[in-house]
Amino acid sequence: MSSVHILGMGAVGLLFAHRLAQHQTVTLITRTPAVDNFHIIEHDQTTQLAVASTTLNTLNSKITDCLIPVKAYQLRQAIKDIAPYLSDDANLIISHNGMSDITEITPHLKPHQGLFFLTTSMGGMKPKNDTVRYTGAGLTQLGACNSVAKERQKKVFDTLFKPCITPLEWVPNISEVRWQKLCVNIAINPLSALLQCKNGELRSPKYSHQILALLNEACHIARLEGVNLTLSLELARAYNVMTLTANNHSSMAQDIKHQRQTEIDAICGFIVRQAKKQGVKAPENERIWQLVKQKERA
Repeated sequence: MSSVHILGMGAVGLLFAHRLAQHQTVTLITRTPAVDNFHIIEHDQTTQLAVASTTLNTLNSKITDCLIPVKAYQLRQAIKDIAPYLSDDANLIISHNGMSDITEITPHLKPHQGLFFLTTSMGGMKPKNDTVRYTGAGLTQLGACNSVAKERQKKVFDTLFKPCITPLEWVPNISEVRWQKLCVNIAINPLSALLQCKNGELRSPKYSHQILALLNEACHIARLEGVNLTLSLELARAYNVMTLTANNHSSMAQDIKHQRQTEIDAICGFIVRQAKKQGVKAPENERIWQLVKQKERA
């Protein structure tokens, strides 16, 4: 069996740890060694995860395959922290909501290290620090972010993910998929956070005007950035995710509830910054961005 390391112990990380451990040796890298055992609640059954845990300071070997499912605002520091512990030909698979600047990460990588991006709509939430509750199936997509990753894409896809993750697909244009996921995030996360509602409640007609305005701006900015998104398709995608995750609370809603920093800067804030760069405005995204920032500070 090959060895996979997962940085952190967030909901997505624990969900993938459970799946990957069916075919790989999985080690969680945590800040402190305080947690001995991790658990998953699936179909009302609680199971201990078949994983080990360690801290960076106690690693006893170089990391070859590393999944990094951290918040967008944590990514650059996470890469800097883990870089000294990576093998010269390591594969890094990053995953987060919103958009991050890949060019800020690449200077920390060695010439033969591959960078991938993973996005998933598989649902999970943490009722306790050491436990994740699986809340629903969803598509997982994987793509290459640099030339090294493109050379290794089949091996990483077939060896690490294909045996244990379903539904799963390889995407040749991960940039477009990241924009599509960003649109879903924009439609669901901020409003569910502000309203403290489940995702499915956003399907109410009273929210349709706001969602339309947010995604109209996002699609316009995407086209200016060279990514051809169609508003009708992105609306359909967002409403489909609302339906599939109707009983879920978004990660941003949970962050606001538990008084944690959100990823709003990488979601609506990203659209506002890109709009400014293009010499246009995105007033609805800016308004929602500021409302969520006020909630963060409350």
